[in-house]
Amino acid sequence: MIVVQAFAVVHPIIELDDCIIIEFLDETEPEDSRKYRLFLKKHTLLVFKLIIFRPKVESWQDITSMISPFYLATLRTKLLEQTTDYIDKKDAIS
Repeated sequence: MIVVQAFAVVHPIIELDDCIIIEFLDETEPEDSRKYRLFLKKHTLLVFKLIIFRPKVESWQDITSMISPFYLATLRTKLLEQTTDYIDKKDAIS
């Protein structure tokens, strides 16, 4: 069983013509490896890239090939759940 902790989604979520980008933080990681961006295909919501920000070199590193496809799918589900909760609450307020 894969356990994925809750992550802090950074809003706004970016929607482009062909993809959705969700930026999130993992507060359980060290300072230099806690900021991520998950790229999803817009129409299928399949993960096609996961990158991590490396502050010491001020650049993003593609780590997609280093992560299990099962973990990526679970991560996507968790982030989409948090995103849906946020959108539902935002709609209720406005």
